Amino acid sequence: MLILLDALEKIVRKTSKIVLKVIMVIGLAMLAIALAHVFARYVLNSSLTWSEELLKIMLVWFCLLSASYLAVRKDHVAIVVFKEKLFKRITPQLELVVRVLMFVASLVVCYIGIRMIISAGSRVTPAMGFPYAFMYAAIAVAFGLMALYEFRNMLFAFARPDALSAVEDDKAEEELVPSLVEENETKNT
Repeated sequence: MLILLDALEKIVRKTSKIVLKVIMVIGLAMLAIALAHVFARYVLNSSLTWSEELLKIMLVWFCLLSASYLAVRKDHVAIVVFKEKLFKRITPQLELVVRVLMFVASLVVCYIGIRMIISAGSRVTPAMGFPYAFMYAAIAVAFGLMALYEFRNMLFAFARPDALSAVEDDKAEEELVPSLVEENETKNT
């Protein structure tokens, strides 16, 4: 079980880094396209015909990939009030139940995304002639990644309930760095 967990952790770590880079590229491209659109419309008085459509497609990919990235870091929306009020001894079991439910829900939505890709057929967007299937692929890809991440989270909750995954370890380091910088700055002044 531990060998599977370590191999899965390596895969998750690599894919999450790639996903983060893709999210950043999409975000920067969206910013550039939006600025070009505003410049063309208000400065040149000539609207770009393709920019809004492309921004919609990019926004779908950006949002769904961001949601999958939050899942790998276990930063998605949670109702902490219930978790804080429950007895500490049932918290690990509750964590496992949540992970299983998230895994199953991710698989279901991934399946729905695949069905949407198939149903899109050869339809294309009006302005750019871009296939709708590409936009729907964001659902399948993001929730497929989320299922992978939640599978990893589920195994961690089952096998090592108190241990941090490597991704969570990275997250803890990221949160620690700003506080260390602040401490050094206060010491230097």
